[in-house]
Amino acid sequence: MIDAVSIDLFRDLFPHLWRLLVPSVLMQLIINAPCSYFRLMDNFTGLIEFIPGLIWSLYYSWQRQNYSLEFRQIFVTLCVCLWSLRLGGFLIYRMLIIGPLDTRIDNLRRKYGQLGVLGFWCGPHGFWSFICCLPVTLLHTLPLIEGKSNISDWIGITIWLCGFIMETWADRNKLQAKLVREGKYYHLGVLWNYCRNPNHCGEVFCWLGLSIIGFNLFFHQSSYQYNLCIFVLLLIGPLFTLSAMLFEATLTSEIKNNQRFGHQLDYLQYRKQTSILWPIPSIFYLRLPSWIRKICFFEFNLYSEGLKKQIE
Repeated sequence: MIDAVSIDLFRDLFPHLWRLLVPSVLMQLIINAPCSYFRLMDNFTGLIEFIPGLIWSLYYSWQRQNYSLEFRQIFVTLCVCLWSLRLGGFLIYRMLIIGPLDTRIDNLRRKYGQLGVLGFWCGPHGFWSFICCLPVTLLHTLPLIEGKSNISDWIGITIWLCGFIMETWADRNKLQAKLVREGKYYHLGVLWNYCRNPNHCGEVFCWLGLSIIGFNLFFHQSSYQYNLCIFVLLLIGPLFTLSAMLFEATLTSEIKNNQRFGHQLDYLQYRKQTSILWPIPSIFYLRLPSWIRKICFFEFNLYSEGLKKQIE
């Protein structure tokens, strides 16, 4: 049951949410959909999809808070802007060097035509920034009187920084491998010793770190302390990112590697001893019971789709 306090929360949150959603959907219609139709460019709107809405939301907070901002509101906004600039800049650089690589669009066009492509941009992708930024939006909506940093802040900052470095490093290694046509594209450096998709893990860590910072609202915000809606909204962002990584990006990567390298014994051994997403040394991963690998490390059968054909 949604109580009166939760209704007040959504009423306060709504002006920030539509400020995030409107720029995102407009960019899909104006930039992504036409450009993917003519295959002019890769999907790089991460560079601009998050930033306008967040700055608009932060500006609205500044106006409502008597032209002042709490330090967490500024910090989490800067984190998203830095992540967005890094990702968008990387995608533009990659596009200029080796051309468009967003094969999802080609697959959608073959299966569902242009309406399928338009539905993709205005559907799940149009809500991408809206959902991921829920922890940031909540911090914009509900300033904390307590200004000092605490353990939740430092844990969140540490996880975000680790994720940012991991994703940046992994993206750089993958691009270098493409340029030199690396024969073992499934293993590209130190990060791949601990998990098979470190770039995807890094992105999940970035949004998880911001969510942990946002949990200051759940524990310390006077009006909404221990509010269940706050708790759920703070988890939606990182869970959405985790789902997108596991069932789109990671799944696609695993199937491609299975098809390309499934006949190689060293690849089969690598898959067996290396976690799919969460980083963990192989010596420990091999000793985990199979049920822990499935529940905690996502070793699902669907990631073997391509591999079985090679074995047969």
